[in-house]
Amino acid sequence: MDRRYLTVMAKTVGATLLGLTLTACQTTGTPQTASPPAQNNLPAAEISDPGILQFKINPSGVGAYYGWQMQITKAARNKGFKPFTTEQLSAGQTKEYTLWPDSYTVTVYRLGDLKYNGQIEIHPGETTVVYADYGLLSDNIVISRQIDPFRAHPELDTTAWRAPISTTYEPETLFAEREFRAEYTGPQNNGERVGEGTVDITRNGLPFAEILNAEITDEKITGDITYADGREVDGDYQNAGHQLTPGSTTKWPDGTVFTGSYTLFEPQDGELKMADGTIWQGPVRERKPFGQGRLTRWEGDWMDLPDGSVFPGQTGAFVCGGEMVAVGECYYYGGKKLSGPEELATLMERDRQIAAKAAAGKAAQEAATQSPRQPETGQAGCRNASGTFNDNTGNSTLRLDSPGQGSGNFISYTYGGAARYRFEIGFTFTTTPDSISVTYGNGVYSDAASGKVLQRMSAPSGTVPCRYDGTVLVFDGVEYRR
Repeated sequence: MDRRYLTVMAKTVGATLLGLTLTACQTTGTPQTASPPAQNNLPAAEISDPGILQFKINPSGVGAYYGWQMQITKAARNKGFKPFTTEQLSAGQTKEYTLWPDSYTVTVYRLGDLKYNGQIEIHPGETTVVYADYGLLSDNIVISRQIDPFRAHPELDTTAWRAPISTTYEPETLFAEREFRAEYTGPQNNGERVGEGTVDITRNGLPFAEILNAEITDEKITGDITYADGREVDGDYQNAGHQLTPGSTTKWPDGTVFTGSYTLFEPQDGELKMADGTIWQGPVRERKPFGQGRLTRWEGDWMDLPDGSVFPGQTGAFVCGGEMVAVGECYYYGGKKLSGPEELATLMERDRQIAAKAAAGKAAQEAATQSPRQPETGQAGCRNASGTFNDNTGNSTLRLDSPGQGSGNFISYTYGGAARYRFEIGFTFTTTPDSISVTYGNGVYSDAASGKVLQRMSAPSGTVPCRYDGTVLVFDGVEYRR
């Protein structure tokens, strides 16, 4: 008899004998799940290391040596695991997967027949091997955390393909609130974040901030944070409230500085020092005064504004004062300080007359150029518009699901060189005979060929002119044909 065959048979028998000592792992049923290994005696560096799961096919070429697949369907405790199934493997082939330590549900098939179903523990920094150890008469699955010389053959084994952790785990969403979204990528161990990771924060789908060496607790997120717009923040980020710690100071590259309270990362109420030295104390929106507060110029004089959003074009009488100025009223027109109430009254009357003349001229022009309008009924003009409409280029489509009011959808295709891009946004609407009021949802800008999302964005809602004759719909000046 061929000596090589006797050698292979001896290895197969040896493997089978070794397999008898691992019967708890060699079943197509569901074995008892082993308890997670104790972690208290492991240093943090080891706890935060990933492990390796290796799927190895017997290299002997004897018996059922092809059509093997391993499937991992679930992680017991970790978040973000992506289930996967290997391609069909043959004798000597190996696949390796990087996984965060946990207990995983694993099944092994050969040509669709179930050979193993059970839980496999992955430990930090260690390799766990799933051997497809087959013979002439029967197949056997062996789970081992040590290299088995009976199942290793350097001349027959092929190179192992190792999948990185990015293919087995997706980022964990920490929060998605307003226009912000934060995702964590980093080590896990049996459902707990360990060590340090990275937090990526986007705003309306665009990069906003990145936190390296991030440590996350129930109270806060700490680490080295870099903002896309160049701002610098002196303060921690509260994980529980999803906002910067009250009293944090934010400095922008243009010299603007804010200290106070925040909603997420944006100033809400406090002290805003502008690039020219002017200081606003009160509510803040979009890095500008908002609501009731006090404006102090760098010279020291101050002015109380009922609505800070009118700055720097404030017009009217305001309470003001300062170290060298008695408290009283001061008068402004378009942000320019006036000599007194008489000058303000003169300028306001001038504006009133100009506005009256402009309104009269516009009314006269409309009366001369427009044909008499027909009496409108409750269901006339744009109130009758519904269905699918295309523009003259064929690149844009507008859909209205019902006349009068309802839901709609807008799709438009554009080109950039050889690439084709698709923009889609949904909305709700109400109509009058000659206008349509639209409230937009979130729009998606994507690659038309692959469907990959490139950007998510919002669009301003409002009311625009509308005209409809039963065939042609004119929506905000653009013609669409039904």
